[in-house]
Amino acid sequence: MKIKANDYTKGEIIKILREWTGLTQAEFGKSIGKSKPSIQAYELDKVNFGIETLLKYV
Repeated sequence: MKIKANDYTKGEIIKILREWTGLTQAEFGKSIGKSKPSIQAYELDKVNFGIETLLKYV
């Protein structure tokens, strides 16, 4: 099965990356200089951010 770019939202990708690292939202946020509420908002797609922002965390 091949995964396509549009299979996931940016928020889902952030959550997948965070879970892959085994970090909580608070731990992940601290590691990238963001608060837990910011990570929650990213994961719920409540914050619109560019791909450049996403790439900073990869």
